[in-house]
Amino acid sequence: MLLTPSAFADALYRVEVILFRHATPLEASQRAPYDWAQGARPLARSAERQPAWETLAARLAPDRGYQVLLRRAWQQRVTDSGEPIALHQGRPHFEHYPIEGTLKLQPGRYMPAEVSFWVNRFGDHDQLLASERLTQRLRLVPGRLTYIDHDSLGLLIELKPL
Repeated sequence: MLLTPSAFADALYRVEVILFRHATPLEASQRAPYDWAQGARPLARSAERQPAWETLAARLAPDRGYQVLLRRAWQQRVTDSGEPIALHQGRPHFEHYPIEGTLKLQPGRYMPAEVSFWVNRFGDHDQLLASERLTQRLRLVPGRLTYIDHDSLGLLIELKPL
């Protein structure tokens, strides 16, 4: 049986991510842009699920040199349009959050994905002082845990078909 990209379109997945720091912060040469979400729709509360990687998250402990920055799980329908999802964590500082980013998934046997996260540092008056950035285009295999290594940050991501 030959499977075309349309055979994977409009499928429901459980997505889980852990964004973590594994070294001293390495700030980007530019701060996060004001339009960091670039029109991506915010992750709906109704789509959020309880994260499942308890053991894995516990291994990313500060005494081992890691700091978990964002940990999320949700249910998402992946369509041909590949609509990006905006994720954020922490108290807003004007138009920015301490952790903010987007994830865009497209259907396929090896699912094209675009990941972009900013880890922001703020001043005493909530002004954005500096940012760390993780950005990557890759192909994800549903059911397989994928690790993205990027300077001082790392991202674990897994898609499971539902």
